[in-house]
Amino acid sequence: MFDAVRHSKAPQQIIRQIRNAILEGKLAPGDRIASDNELMEQFSVSKQTLREALRALEYTGLIEIRKGAAGGAFVAEVDMDITKESLANFLHFRNLSVRHLSEVRKIIEPYSAGMAAASIAPEELRKLEEINEACLRIAAEGPPGELTKYEIRFHRAIANTTHNPILILMLDFVENILEDAKKILQPDAAFSREVINAHQRILAAIRAGDPELAEKEMLAHVTEVEQGLDRLAKDRGIVI
Repeated sequence: MFDAVRHSKAPQQIIRQIRNAILEGKLAPGDRIASDNELMEQFSVSKQTLREALRALEYTGLIEIRKGAAGGAFVAEVDMDITKESLANFLHFRNLSVRHLSEVRKIIEPYSAGMAAASIAPEELRKLEEINEACLRIAAEGPPGELTKYEIRFHRAIANTTHNPILILMLDFVENILEDAKKILQPDAAFSREVINAHQRILAAIRAGDPELAEKEMLAHVTEVEQGLDRLAKDRGIVI
């Protein structure tokens, strides 16, 4: 299945060949790729070079290395957390700002809310209502640190109703960064009340099956959050 590689960049070439075999469907999740000896022979490399390539593939989540007599390198289901870590590593040096996050949110979140209003399943609506009730309870009783988590879960739950894995991944990643920004800026109770009130309006539009209103309310909410966090950052002299 694989070709011999040039030794100057052998690990990178091994990674590329195995990755391509997985993406092209030649290897499926759960498949054992081959024994170390077979791979060393096919690639014409040493065990050390092969192990270096396999460890890199394991880190990216494409393969799982199992130990024991029946062990070896197996194709894995790519984990969302690992994917988000890779994106975070790429974007770490790109000077992300709240405005960057909001630009993306303004594109995908109103669409998600509209989709939810048009086609949300009963169990998905119940989940959204439970998250909203948890936000109301925590806002009244605490602990304050938990509120941001549930605010973010509200948006993730709406994205999940689209059943679009690309959109879900993008929004989950953006919401993770937003959650980190809120931990740094620590919005006050007034900010949280505005967020919860906006969520109430969004939920009402979704429950009513009104996609246009759901999109409108979500866009207004994302814009208000952007402006609120931007004010907090300026007031506290924080660049974010």
